[in-house]
Amino acid sequence: MNEMELGVACSIGTKSLCSGPKALESYINEWLEENPDVEIIDIKFASVMNEGEWESEALVVYRKEM
Repeated sequence: MNEMELGVACSIGTKSLCSGPKALESYINEWLEENPDVEIIDIKFASVMNEGEWESEALVVYRKEM
């Protein structure tokens, strides 16, 4: 059985992105275009109600180039 080897923890990075004037998808796509050499491991999404308005966040987990 092949197992995905994550390597050392220092090779893993995260980027937190929040919705704003644009849709969260736009912020994620822009960040990915600016960082074409990262390997995405996972993207976690969360939405919360804050003072009557919905806010969305994404946490991008990626492998840094060593």
